[in-house]
Amino acid sequence: MLLILCLILWCTVATERAMAQKILIPMDKTQTDHLKAYGVAYWCLEKGIAVDWLLNYRGGSFLVDALPSIVSELSVRGVRSESISETEA
Repeated sequence: MLLILCLILWCTVATERAMAQKILIPMDKTQTDHLKAYGVAYWCLEKGIAVDWLLNYRGGSFLVDALPSIVSELSVRGVRSESISETEA
């Protein structure tokens, strides 16, 4: 039963993130692993995905389009991110 609830929760979060238009990868004290966050930004650039570097915002955060592949990569690497709308971006 607990496994089913966890699966439902994970699917809900994944769907919410996939529906967002942008993903903010914070580089302030809320980030769980700064080095891996840089790695995700580099991974995006290698794949030809545009990365905005917000130098004066939350420690130099990164902003990328909310693509399923990026959401998956962030999850696999354990990097903290936030889903935001185009308006918030």
